[in-house]
Order: sequence, then structure tokens, then C-alpha cells
Amino acid sequence: MTDARTLQAGAATTTPDVVSRTWLKAGLAHVSTILVPVSLGLWAYGVRHAKAGRLGPFGLPAVLPVVFYVGVALLIISIGFELAQSKLRPWRLALHAVALVVMLYGTAPLVYPAGRYSWLYKTIGVVQYVNAHGQLNRFIDIYQNWPGFFALTAWFDKVAGVSSPLVYAKWSQLVVELAALPLLYLCYGALRLPERQRWVAMLLYSGSNWIAQDYFSPQALGTLLSLGIAAITLRWLYAGNLAGTPFGNLRRLRRRPRPTESPDEAEPEHKRMNAVKSFLTFWRPGRTHREFAPFSAVVLLIFFVLTFTHELSPYLLIVQFGLLAVLGFVRPRWLPVAFAAIAVAYLVPRFAFVNSHYGVLKSIGAFFSNATPPSFNSGTQPLSQRVIQYSADLLSAFVWGLALLGAWLRRRSGRTVVTLLVLTFAPFFVLGLVAYGNEGLLRVYLFSLPWAAALAAAVLAPVPATDVGKGPRWKAMRRLAAPVLGTGRRVQALAVPLALGIAVALFFPAFFGDDYFNRMPMGQVSAITTFLTVAQPGPIYTPVANSAPMADTARYSQFPEHDIFGPFGVLGRKHVTLDVAKELAADANTLVGAHRAAYVLITSGMLHYIRSYGLAPPHDVSTLLKSMRRSHLWRRVRVHQPGVQLYELPPIANALPARQ
Repeated sequence: MTDARTLQAGAATTTPDVVSRTWLKAGLAHVSTILVPVSLGLWAYGVRHAKAGRLGPFGLPAVLPVVFYVGVALLIISIGFELAQSKLRPWRLALHAVALVVMLYGTAPLVYPAGRYSWLYKTIGVVQYVNAHGQLNRFIDIYQNWPGFFALTAWFDKVAGVSSPLVYAKWSQLVVELAALPLLYLCYGALRLPERQRWVAMLLYSGSNWIAQDYFSPQALGTLLSLGIAAITLRWLYAGNLAGTPFGNLRRLRRRPRPTESPDEAEPEHKRMNAVKSFLTFWRPGRTHREFAPFSAVVLLIFFVLTFTHELSPYLLIVQFGLLAVLGFVRPRWLPVAFAAIAVAYLVPRFAFVNSHYGVLKSIGAFFSNATPPSFNSGTQPLSQRVIQYSADLLSAFVWGLALLGAWLRRRSGRTVVTLLVLTFAPFFVLGLVAYGNEGLLRVYLFSLPWAAALAAAVLAPVPATDVGKGPRWKAMRRLAAPVLGTGRRVQALAVPLALGIAVALFFPAFFGDDYFNRMPMGQVSAITTFLTVAQPGPIYTPVANSAPMADTARYSQFPEHDIFGPFGVLGRKHVTLDVAKELAADANTLVGAHRAAYVLITSGMLHYIRSYGLAPPHDVSTLLKSMRRSHLWRRVRVHQPGVQLYELPPIANALPARQ
């Protein structure tokens, strides 16, 4: 009786504490149920009250209300709570991943009535050309030499009954980033990453992709096709994920008892059998060529589509999976060779055009020159532009730094870490071959980001202790690494949102900071599109080719653009005088003669771009504007749209002597 009463009393005294802990645990487990809708509501309210018409040098981040950032912060906090649970709930994490993508990539299409980036309108023009002519002309530009994206979009427009991609092009970034999530999950699952690391990597990818390759372009489709190829290859054509070094089993198999060894000194039979079994598992010989064939055929088909969709993506895949095949991680090993054969066969008949326009042969071997980003600055850049550039650089360094740390911490995880290292840093080899318009380093970051995020996830999510190291000499390192590794759920609840918060904080200026000149007002888009539709063909002179919604009609090739300022501009480095209008008229006469028109187009975005990058001194810009207003050679075309100045040089005025 005494024992029963004691037990009953003990149960009575401990029950409230147990109940309170249970309620607390349940409350924390479902905190995202409250935070997610609240964060989305605050974000939507912030988007609704964003003052997009008052953009300044710091772009969109400076005009978004505080409540917008509070919504994003609450979502990141909710992600930390969700990842800290002992049992992950995939549907909740998927909801957080989708919500993060919507917040980051759905803001611009909701705030702006027209798509960002002047180069987006060039892709629209190529689609319109295909729709109008029903064929391609590969001597016009490089876009029509890689027509996969444009042909697909033209077909879609006809099926959907859409007159122009302008209707939906601004939503491309959101759609592409959402489509990348399941592909990333398949890739990480094929590499057998722990589930927690998969979700952390996906979230970090979405929060760090500042390159903006996902706009309406062949690169966006190429990114998805590349991830699809990687997912299939890693899932069905990959050698597996065994613990230990990649060739450890092979070295053990090669060990044989020497003739001088006694039977007692020889390796035990059961150990040799285990080594043979591990070796067989390593190479998976049960997979015959007949079993490889369906997956290899699918991968080759997708790669073929990628080859005539984007000019650079196939070669990055060749380098990445070629190295994996050399290491024996991808079977059959001839797969990258087949990739190279397809890509080279497609390039050969187009190489003369590409080399003459882009100097491919000159860039081979010039690694440091190819890795140099474009620089047009002729003076001191304003503070805003330095902040934007430093944010992009810091974000890239942050992700790559976490990737290197994750690779070190997971160095004992065998083939997975080796594969991720190859996929992350193999794209740097491409910089030794091509400059890609001084955007080579940006493409390297883009193609390494999915795998760098996976390595970085090893730093932020719990990992087995064996991956850190064993023995007394690793005790100090484990103690130092404990806060980073997140050995406890409480620490991880801080590590993941902290790292993700840093990435997103740098993402906003890097991704939205240039909206001062990347934003395209809908009125300017309509006015310039109308002009290009009805105007007589002729060259268009602009202060700078960027930052204007040009070339979005089927006649885009009939209006070649010529810069006025900059290293490749008509004026070069010379000082601008009030005779600049006359000089432009003489240059137009040299180009088209006396029977075609020419134009000068100046928009507010162009002027913002010049100031941001220091392309020309302010005095030269004001002199150009004054000279155009006073010129009797150029006729002002009335455009009822603020921020647009359009001048026409009628054919009769082209009788001026050509400029020497």
C-alpha cells in the first residue's frame, strides 16, 4: 500500500510539469501555423504599399515599407522553428520553401506593371520574329543560332492565343524558381543527403540566387534542363554513396597475400569477402548496358534539347559530369563523351559566326581576363552602386565559404562530398575557355550554386559525429564546431535562420538594387513598341544600349543599336561638344546613306545607368541633351510619355558628308 501511495503521489506531482512541457512542445511545433499566414499577409501589405514610382539609386529595397521586411523575417523565423523539430513534416517545409520563393521572386511582377531588364525585350523580339516569319535567320544574331527557347515560346503563344510574351514574361522568375524546387529535391535525394540538409539547401539556393538568370530567357530554360539532367544522372546513373574514401574498397581488393606471408599473416577470408562484396556494391555490376540504356537515352535527349537552347550550359555540364565519369562516379563513362559530341557537332557549323562576333578563340586560356566582371566605370561610382556590388560579392563569398567549410566537415562522407565538390567548383574550368561577355564568373556562380548550397547545408544542419572526426585530437575541433554544426535543435533553430537571414539580407540589394534603371515603366514600353512597329527601319543611337525596353517586335533586327558613350560608343573617349548632334548625323550617313532614317533615343533609365556606372561625365550628358534640342538636323518626335526623348533624322538630312 505504501509503495502504491508513493507512486500515486509522485505521479500527481509530476503530471502538471509533464503536461506543461507537452503543451509547450506542441505550441512550438505548430508555431509556423501562425507565422506563415501572418508573414504572407505582412508581405502582401508591403507589396501593396510599395512606392515603385519613386525609385532612387538604391532601387526597390529603399522604397519597400518596413512591414514588408517584417513579413520576410517572420517567415525565416518560422523556417527555423520548423527545421528544429525532431520529426520533419515535408508538407510544412514545402509550404515554407514555396512561400520564400513567392516573397523573393513574386515581389517584382506584383510591384511593376512591366517586366524588368532591357535584355528581356530582346528575347521577346526574337519570339515575335519566329511568330511572324515562321523560320529563323541565323545570320542576324546569336539568339537565332540557339533557337530552342524561342521556338518553344512561339509555339506556346500560338496555342494559347497570346499576341506577345509581354503578357506573361514578367512572371518568368517566379515560375522558374518554383519549378527548380522539385528538381533540387530530386538531386539532393539522389545524393542521399539527410532530409534536413535537403530542405536547408533548397532554402539557401532560393535565398542566394541573385544572378537573375531566371528572367524570360534561354538561360532560364537551360537552368531547368540542366537540373533535370543532373537529377536523372545522379538518381539512375550514379555509382552510389558508400562511406569511406572513393577508392578505399578498390585498394583493399587489390591486396593479396605475398608469397612470404604465412597463413596467419594473410588477410582473413571473411575480410577479403567483405572487401569483394563492397567492391561489387561500389561498381554496381548488376547494372548492364541494357539497364543503363533507357536512362542514358532520356538524358541524351534532354541534353540535345539543351544544346540548341543555350550556348554555354551544355559545356558546363560536360565539365562537371566529365570529371565525375573520370572518377568512376557516373556510369556509363561514355556519357560525357556523347554530351561533347552532340555539343561540338551543333557548334561547328555556327562557330565562324560566333567567333567573328564574340572572339571565342581570343578568350581561350585567358583565365583571369575571362573571370573579370564587366567594368565601364570612368570615374568614381556612387555609394549606392558600391553597396549593390559589394552585396553581390559578399553573398557569393558567403555561399562558397560555407560550401568549403561544409566539405571539410563532411570530408569523411565518401562519394557524396567528392561529387558535390566536383559539381561546385568544376565550372571554374570554363573560365579558362570563354569570357562569355565578361559574365563568365556569374555563370560559374549560377551553375555551382545548387551544389554549393548542399555543401553549406552540412554546416547548418546536424551531421553524424563520424563526419567531424574521431579520437582525442578532434575533441577541441568538435567543441569549436558545435555552434556551427547545430548539434542541438536549439542551436540549429538559430543557425539556419541566421544564415538564411544573412543571405536574404544581401539578396535584396544584389537582386533589386539596380531597379533604378532596370525597371521598365509600362508607358515607355508601350511608346517604344509602337514606334518600332510603325517607324521606317534605321539605326538607333542611344546613350547606352541598356535600360530601354527595345527590340520587342518582329522588326527588331531592322533597328540596330549604337552606343553614344562608353568604350565602344560612337564618340569613344573624346570630349563631347555642342556639335555632337552633327557628328551623330554624319555617322548615320556613313552607315545608311541618304535614303534611310536614323534615330536617337534617350530614356530616363539610360541616364540613371550612365550615372550609376560612370559611363560619361555629367557635363557630357547635359551637352548631348542640349545639342539634340538645338539641332536643325534632328527632328523631335512627339512621344506622350515622360522620360522618353526621341529624335529622327529624315532621309533628306542624310545628304550630309560622311564623318571622317
